[in-house]
Amino acid sequence: MGDMVESDNLSGRLVVTTALDQHLEKFPALISLSKEQFKCQRCQMVNQKSLYSLTADVFYCPDCLVLGRLTNQDYLLAYPEQNNFKIPLYPLSWRGTLTPKQQQISQKLCQVQLAKQEHLVWAVTGSGKTEMLFAMIAQAVSQGERIALAAPRVDVCNELYPRIQAAFNQVSVSLLHGQGASTYQYSQILICTVHQLLKFRAAFDLLVLDECDSYPYINNPLLHQAVLQAVKPRHCLIYLSATPSPEYLTRIQAGQLNYSLLNRRFHGHDLPKPQFCLVWKHNFGHLNYQLQRQIQFLIQQQQRFLLFVDSIRQAELLSQLIKHHFPQLKQTFVHAKDPLRGQKVQEFRDNHWQALVTTTILERGVTFYNIDVLVWQADSQRFNVQTLIQIAGRAGRSADHSDNQVIFFGQQYNSAIDQAIKQIERLNHDV
Repeated sequence: MGDMVESDNLSGRLVVTTALDQHLEKFPALISLSKEQFKCQRCQMVNQKSLYSLTADVFYCPDCLVLGRLTNQDYLLAYPEQNNFKIPLYPLSWRGTLTPKQQQISQKLCQVQLAKQEHLVWAVTGSGKTEMLFAMIAQAVSQGERIALAAPRVDVCNELYPRIQAAFNQVSVSLLHGQGASTYQYSQILICTVHQLLKFRAAFDLLVLDECDSYPYINNPLLHQAVLQAVKPRHCLIYLSATPSPEYLTRIQAGQLNYSLLNRRFHGHDLPKPQFCLVWKHNFGHLNYQLQRQIQFLIQQQQRFLLFVDSIRQAELLSQLIKHHFPQLKQTFVHAKDPLRGQKVQEFRDNHWQALVTTTILERGVTFYNIDVLVWQADSQRFNVQTLIQIAGRAGRSADHSDNQVIFFGQQYNSAIDQAIKQIERLNHDV
């Protein structure tokens, strides 16, 4: 039995081995392209030997170092995918209902999966795009296929994992990422970060790429390659996005990519339209008067809110200034390097905090109910159109509180702010 589990765990995997391995299918991890250049066969990236040498004869790949160092002394082995799954009679245990528009897209995805095509689902934040995948995933499970749901960020994977487990409680589901996810186990449905796909070769019949417009996937050749290598030659690839990047929009306009648009949240109400508040020049180290006034109003209304800023330094500084001016307000800050990040986000979800000052780490992939959203220095270069739309999408996510406020504070009304507001208006009116 132990040998069977071990061979299953190798199914579809790309593993690192040595020259001593007797396996006939092993191949060199790094290959020389010329005297100076080499190519990595795990990530396909090309680099200069002289820049990445350990000794005169040994060099390594810098691009996939996060998965462990590969040198030209190493070998790789790609194990064929076995699709060795016990197929349940009723894969889908979710008993919710879809709106007519969601149902329409769900049916389209089932057709796309059967035809093994690529498809983009352009669905506004909070529209229930995960639920629209369920029928397609259940169909793939029934056919004995292997499925991956990949996202660029760990937070999104962590939020997705329990939802997929609950919706498919008769199906094996596992979680894989580099931040303390459980030990890898062979499963029919894998939820992972895009980086982890580099550990697979021709493993997946169906791959869903969530947040395909998000950092670090966007404009990243290594991660694009990871997706292409992880799927079988005949596969179905689904992209999910609330704010498709120019890369996808160009392919749509050229007729190279089909898509489905869902511009309504499940509760049917409009997306909150951001207001712009012109800020007078403010003194560094002082809490801006207009921001003060807005926070005072939210405290009086007992309204919970997220305050987005463009840097870690700004998050810590603004949180201190708010504490000084409003000592009675229960608030804290959070950012990517915060060791208590997960705990603080959960505490905010549990109503422990009334306010959370945050960087763009909370722009997507997390859901809070009945919160207003403020963006400080929305005219900063760090806030592009997609980011501003995603941030605005944190508000108005429940039927009871679909009219939460979104306010962009800035010293100038720039192109990104203008385009973000106009795109939200278009989505609201394009029925």
